[in-house]
Amino acid sequence: MSVLPDISKDVTNVLIFVSDALRWDFVPSSIKNMGITYKMISSSLYTASSFPSIFSGLYPPKHGVFTWEDALLKKDHGLLNIPGVNTSLRCENTWVDMGPEDSQIHRLCGKPAGTPLDAIEEPFVYIEDDKGGHCPYGFTFEEYGGGGCFEFFKEYGGKERKELIECYRRGVRESVKNFDHRLNTLKERGLSEDTLVIFTSDHGELLGEYGGLVNHGRPPCPELVYVPGVFIHPKLDPKEVRDNIARHVDLYPTVLDALGKSIPTDLDGVSLFDHAPKDGFSFQRGGHKKEKSRLKSIFRYTANSVWDHHGGHVFHGLGTIRAKAFFYAKILLQKHPEFWYMRESVKDKDLITRYKTYQKAVSRLSKKHIIYDGPDLNKEKCLSNLKDYVKSIEVEKNRETVEMDEDVEKRLKSLGYMD
Repeated sequence: MSVLPDISKDVTNVLIFVSDALRWDFVPSSIKNMGITYKMISSSLYTASSFPSIFSGLYPPKHGVFTWEDALLKKDHGLLNIPGVNTSLRCENTWVDMGPEDSQIHRLCGKPAGTPLDAIEEPFVYIEDDKGGHCPYGFTFEEYGGGGCFEFFKEYGGKERKELIECYRRGVRESVKNFDHRLNTLKERGLSEDTLVIFTSDHGELLGEYGGLVNHGRPPCPELVYVPGVFIHPKLDPKEVRDNIARHVDLYPTVLDALGKSIPTDLDGVSLFDHAPKDGFSFQRGGHKKEKSRLKSIFRYTANSVWDHHGGHVFHGLGTIRAKAFFYAKILLQKHPEFWYMRESVKDKDLITRYKTYQKAVSRLSKKHIIYDGPDLNKEKCLSNLKDYVKSIEVEKNRETVEMDEDVEKRLKSLGYMD
């Protein structure tokens, strides 16, 4: 295992391009060939809590953002508040109804500036959330009814799965084109030599695995947890894929190190210029809004997981019986949009086939402990690490919240976050 070569003397600016919902196994070789590539562990399984980890260098239990109504404390703004550095958070093609500098991500973290890349002054940290592999795959939000992720999945549930995958690939190709445009902007401004570029994603995406699960948010699995982390700079060797992992929480301290800034000692992440992490956590708690009733809190989905380069351990917190009752009710009684793709994909099958399909999905969402692939860590060590981490957290009282107006709720529904 090795660290990144020291390039701090050659870095004035940082560009972080977040290709939304891009899973590790679909990263184009053209991107990997640009720099040093890590398999990166996403801190959470959807945007609202993974972006704050990227910004702050903290896992969700510590930064406290699990829903679209939580707010990142000012002291944890991290990448968005580096002394002496101009910062920008831009969403060109994701929150299209709200403007590139006024997304719900902006609202989670105090509405930072959204200066375009061609206008921001040096030294800078520029972060962009690109549509990437987010649903509806291969379409702009305007082209598919202003969003309509649930409708998209319902339509493609009636088609061959390979058609869904090809749409996803098409969306990723469009994201790569957008990334190339950003690189060209750096070149036109004469900034390619002194800008560290990081290509990553906030989470992965399910494409019909495990009985027909799609989208993101749950359950923790390789398709959702593993994302790319590609570090690009003239002084970094291209076409190099590391055999150790990186993590969302490592991005903030790594950027600070690259810019020659001091790194806070209370972060969960480390600088990849000095350390080679062996494993990392991913957390998911609740839904996209705060539970406002006791019943909903009783059935709140919770999953903690530990991952290394070879696989991971997932620990569900709801309880197997309660979780099975919850998800079978959503599939069979509520006919919840989360499972429209799966239902459509087997609607013409016999009863036994349909049951086995639902059983496969529910098992992944409810089983108390699941092992994916072949992690080097054992179950007991993972549980011990998680327990020690959670114990070490001092929960902030009286946390601020972010109000969601009607337009925001509409956009979250079209993105597939709310039904």
